[in-house]
Amino acid sequence: MSFSIDSAINYMYQLQKSGVTYSMDGSRTGTDGTADCSGAVYAALRAGGMPSAGWVLNTESMHNWLLANGWQRVADNSDWDAQRGDVFIWGKIGDSAGAGGHTGIFIDHDNIIHCNYAHNGVSINNHDAYWAADGCPYFYAYRYAGAQEADQGDDTDMDLSKLTSLAPVTAYGVAWITNPNGAALWDNTGKVLKRLPYGTSWVVVDVNKGRLNVGGWIDPTDAVVKINKGAAGDWSGTVARVTADDAYTQAQPKPNQAGIQYLPKGSRWKVVGVSKDGNYVNIGGYVDAGKVNIEL
Repeated sequence: MSFSIDSAINYMYQLQKSGVTYSMDGSRTGTDGTADCSGAVYAALRAGGMPSAGWVLNTESMHNWLLANGWQRVADNSDWDAQRGDVFIWGKIGDSAGAGGHTGIFIDHDNIIHCNYAHNGVSINNHDAYWAADGCPYFYAYRYAGAQEADQGDDTDMDLSKLTSLAPVTAYGVAWITNPNGAALWDNTGKVLKRLPYGTSWVVVDVNKGRLNVGGWIDPTDAVVKINKGAAGDWSGTVARVTADDAYTQAQPKPNQAGIQYLPKGSRWKVVGVSKDGNYVNIGGYVDAGKVNIEL
């Protein structure tokens, strides 16, 4: 048996494009215009080449079906390095039937595509933000270990790894609005200030109780987020882009230092680290953090 992760994910995109609505009482797979989380994932994996189980699976029965057909459990309520094609299942085995569980497919390291009640259909969201907003349920993750077909490409497959933006050095990350109706932006009192349009990107300066602060609060289920891992201390692989016309490196991370090397506006530099106060970025010499942004 060969299996195509890309064909499975593309099936989910087709469900989203066709506007299926969420229901646990219809076909559950999208054939009647409705689907639920497990029915959508089961149908998507079938579209990718997985064998029939004889019936539309739920989150309880999906575990054994996956394990019997070339999938490995790579997480049991434990950290793992998620990758495209991983299937997650929330809810402890024995307690995840019906509304007690949830499932979907990773489209990259951070983001998932899933059919859910909150969006009344298929949406793309940051996994960790959505998981936190749902109360951090017990979870499992599975990865296909058998033979895979090569990706033939599909215009409906939105590659979120190609979404790029700039953010201040100390920012939590960047959020792209994925709710077709936009995202409500509210203040600390809960008053809605406006709606942020679909497809726009916003710098996330803080996260609190699962909510994202982008100059006002938004629901993480309305967006997909790229996290600035450097803000948590891991600058490996991070690139800074010069945004000022007068940026220079200097020997020490403090004010009033002599400039050593001129950094042209728009030039890109690998980040080695950031000063303790967050005011200077080390790129082999220190540069004022206010004159560069991090690429996300």
